Amino acid sequence: EGTCVDIGGSVAIWGTLPADSVNGLLTEIREDDESFNSVSYRYVPPENFDQEFLNALADQTPPDLLLMSHEKMVEHRNRLQPISYENYPIRDFRSRYIDGAEVFALRDGIYAFPVMVDPLMMYWNRDNLSDKGFLTAPKTWEDLIGNYAPALTVRDFNRNIQISGVAMGEYSNIKNAFPIISMLLLQAGSALVLEEDREYRVLLDSTADQSSGAFAKSLEFYTGFSSVNNSLYSWNRSFNLDRDRFLSEDLSIYFGFGSEGKDLETKNPNLSFDIAEVPQNLGGNKRTYGNFYGFFVPKVAKNKTGAFVVMQALSSDTNAKKIADGYSMAPVSRSSVTAGSNDVYGRIIYQSVPNTRGWLNPDLD
Repeated sequence: EGTCVDIGGSVAIWGTLPADSVNGLLTEIREDDESFNSVSYRYVPPENFDQEFLNALADQTPPDLLLMSHEKMVEHRNRLQPISYENYPIRDFRSRYIDGAEVFALRDGIYAFPVMVDPLMMYWNRDNLSDKGFLTAPKTWEDLIGNYAPALTVRDFNRNIQISGVAMGEYSNIKNAFPIISMLLLQAGSALVLEEDREYRVLLDSTADQSSGAFAKSLEFYTGFSSVNNSLYSWNRSFNLDRDRFLSEDLSIYFGFGSEGKDLETKNPNLSFDIAEVPQNLGGNKRTYGNFYGFFVPKVAKNKTGAFVVMQALSSDTNAKKIADGYSMAPVSRSSVTAGSNDVYGRIIYQSVPNTRGWLNPDLD
């Protein structure tokens, strides 16, 4: 027998993630609850999202719910409905979700019901590493630059790079350049951007309590890999995209999101690779960057009551895990992360989750 919740009309969800996973879950829920027949999900590619959302607001045909990353939150903040801390105490939020999910908790309330996180991970070519005597991926940057990088970069007699050990240093041909630099800043203890009375203070070079030169140090490390005079030189702007080079086995270590693993496998079934947590600094903050996804309610949603009911249903621990599994990401509720994953990539991704953080970037372009 089915149970029905009253969602008072239709609820249109727009999301920056392909529809399969959410639609699969909606179909499952509809078997028990007919009111979900009026809930729809529409995929809007991330590069079109801002324009389509603004057009919908101008035409007064807004979606009722948004499923998107925290990276879109600052830009659209004044168009989103925060949930006040009286209705959702921060204590309850912290008890339920991993630390990084607090990126959604701003001064005036909670902006999204968190669902999942996609941490930046390290993919490594098992053949290339074992050829050089490495049986595991590097755990620290010291090890990576001291032992792995010099051995893994293969040059011809003219010093032209044939196989790159690590792809860093450029921006245009590194798929995840922004997340990689963010990861280095987080590990260096940078305070990044702090929110102060609806303003944002950019503190890339400072830690929370003092100036540290975190930004300068991180950037110097990052660019070293594309500097011809540096012993770590392994990347330059003439190469095609790092992800493509990894797929064609011309790059040994690739920094990509956890959700990319299954896709890499599909694109080159013969590629022997594995996933690991990103290297850390000895004695530094154990951190990686991640994209946190949640459900947001636009301020002008036509059916706010229904939106909140649907949002609660879809972000329940059980359903959030189903959505996360569908996108090869990790759920963000503490109980789900503690339960772990037996998926070939999921197990390692879940290990990264407690140390994953996002940040409030006022301008992603």
